[in-house]
Amino acid sequence: MTSRELIRWAALHERRSRAGWWTSGIVVALVVGSLIAGWVAWRDDVSITAASHAWLAAAAVTFAIAFLRVPFHLYWRSDASLLAQLPIEGGALFDVALLRCLHAAKSTTLAVLIGALPLARHSGELYARHASVALALGAAAALFLPAVATWAAMLVAIGQDQTRLAQIKAATGAAEVPPSSALLGALPGLAGTVVIVGVILLAKWLTGGVSVLPAPAVLGGLVGMSVLSFLAVRASAPRVMGAILRDVSALDRQRLAHLEIRPPTGIERAIGGLLGEGALPYGKDARLVRRRYPMAFALGALIFLVLVIVGGAQPDDPGPWLTVTLAGAAAYGVVLAGRLQKPPIELQRLTPTLPISDAAVARAKIAWVIGWWTIFIAAPGVFAVVRQDELVPYAALLGGASVVVLVAALRYARKTRVQRRR
Repeated sequence: MTSRELIRWAALHERRSRAGWWTSGIVVALVVGSLIAGWVAWRDDVSITAASHAWLAAAAVTFAIAFLRVPFHLYWRSDASLLAQLPIEGGALFDVALLRCLHAAKSTTLAVLIGALPLARHSGELYARHASVALALGAAAALFLPAVATWAAMLVAIGQDQTRLAQIKAATGAAEVPPSSALLGALPGLAGTVVIVGVILLAKWLTGGVSVLPAPAVLGGLVGMSVLSFLAVRASAPRVMGAILRDVSALDRQRLAHLEIRPPTGIERAIGGLLGEGALPYGKDARLVRRRYPMAFALGALIFLVLVIVGGAQPDDPGPWLTVTLAGAAAYGVVLAGRLQKPPIELQRLTPTLPISDAAVARAKIAWVIGWWTIFIAAPGVFAVVRQDELVPYAALLGGASVVVLVAALRYARKTRVQRRR
């Protein structure tokens, strides 16, 4: 099957499985873009700088979500194991995966460009600067992040080849090759963090000021790096794309692959030591979340960096940055609280058979969520808030986000206890 034939089949499958016209990428882009534009227009009543910062914060969050979705377009798909078993060349498999990334990047870029339209009434140059940032981020989402994610998957596929492992050990003299499955999410997350932080440093340039880094170099370098990395991966990916889909599917189901489950870190051991009977389920959760959801740590690191930068730079209008960052962190914290209760982290039929009380299991879940929130969001969030001139509203924002995550953790833990009793 050629790339064109597989693309035609994939497009037909997506059209048939789509819930309705309102779920299409263009419609979603128009809705999201309109919401961003409304927020930017509202902040424009304060000042041009406030509107620009609001747009940049919204663009950073929107593209961060697009970056995190790249592995799901490439190999974390429900049909990955099926495609790996079919007699399809790796080039066709990679082209279809890349096309999904291109469509997602197109929709995200369109939404961000629409969101910047209120700035066009001031000057064409002002809109052009914001549009250039949006297009550069779009190039990264379409080319650079897929290249990084594919390269990470290549490393994992090589790691599953026992013969290749033996060759690497013999060549390096290492007693053990470091685990690599965490790279599937961590490496794209790190690359996305670098891209977004680099763009945030251009905040002053967007309104005609002098940025920390030269804007042409940053934007041109980002586009050039995206194109070159894509060309490099496109030349090598067809040879291993089938193995990537097969091995990643096996890893996702903990079959046909060695499990790379590391022990808890020092901080996690310290938290577990405070939980008494809950230390055992907490240690289990810490191990499995790190392996199954490395994005939690990649996204947490991104939020940590943004809050530290906001606290250190003390922007004139920190509202958009703190609002979008803390609201996004709270939403993801709620998602993580839910994931702790579901397979493969928690098996509702197995856990009740163990000599561990319901209260201990619930306490372990709550402790993991609180620990993640405290390390990645609350600690840098306090630093960012106390560095601002207006302390009360931002402290209330941080406190509100913390309460939302804590309530979600308590609610999901209570729900799990009820299910275990049944």
